[in-house]
Amino acid sequence: MKKPQKPCNKRNYGYGRQLRYAMCRALTLFYGDQDHFGTRRTHQYRVRIFARYCMRQGVVEARLISQSTLDSYGEYLKSRLQGEYVWRDGTTDKPISAPYAHNLISTANTALYAMRGNAKIEISALQALAPSRRYVREVPARADQHAVTQAVAKMVSKGDRRGAAVALLARNWGMRAQEATLQDLQRMHHEILTTGRAWILQGCKGGRQSADRWVSSTPARLEAIEFALQTRPIGSRCLLDKTETVKVFYQRELNRCRRVLRSFGVVSYRELRAAFAADVYQSITGVLPMSGVHVPRDLDKKARAEVARVLGHGRILVSSGYVGGY
Repeated sequence: MKKPQKPCNKRNYGYGRQLRYAMCRALTLFYGDQDHFGTRRTHQYRVRIFARYCMRQGVVEARLISQSTLDSYGEYLKSRLQGEYVWRDGTTDKPISAPYAHNLISTANTALYAMRGNAKIEISALQALAPSRRYVREVPARADQHAVTQAVAKMVSKGDRRGAAVALLARNWGMRAQEATLQDLQRMHHEILTTGRAWILQGCKGGRQSADRWVSSTPARLEAIEFALQTRPIGSRCLLDKTETVKVFYQRELNRCRRVLRSFGVVSYRELRAAFAADVYQSITGVLPMSGVHVPRDLDKKARAEVARVLGHGRILVSSGYVGGY
């Protein structure tokens, strides 16, 4: 991410004449047009809702957005948590979930920071929405090793070996798809051979790198790394070719592999992370999460802390999204 430029006096701080376009352009310059593809794409998709809201309120220019504009935007999103929102002209906006509302507020704050170069006006999602953002998994992860093995074999038969490597890294190391794509495989392999564990470092969400995200190696994990090493392009330390971008890799190969996963009952790459988290939880408690077996509170808390650590999260509560609530 680049340091935001100081705002100028031109329309939309000089990022363009149309509000939504200006916000998207500011986000691109903020994150870099060659970096953080997934983050930029997500923010630019969500910022359209904020831009449309501002336009409907008569705020057609970013320099006119004030704290009261943000506060009213929070009230608008809060009302959509309860049901449909009907505008004065009869247009209806569908209800949204609390996590999505939090994400929309995060995008609005980020877009304004990118345009203004400061955070003098921002909105707190917790204060605006009242209900806290907390996704709790209600069903066990559906990504057993047999299904993953079959899906990987299908990918390999179709020539999508790198997509298969991403699936193996996600299932055995708990990596996100981007982490598996950008991970320095040579470094990880060397660390395994010398220390018996490896550090998940590259491609972390939001650029966050956890100093303690070391994961112990097992035969299956070592096999996944070795398969990925054999699959990587010549001269590359990761699964990307030196002339390739994450966006291109996702479009050309990884999206096809998602369909293969679904054909074997695995709904997404995130589901592979959830299955990995379940394995970690079971290794500490002796039982799978959401199995109906009582786990002592202290032991459950210890397992959840470990799940959060190896998945690269800073809060224990996030583990509920992978192994369910207590």
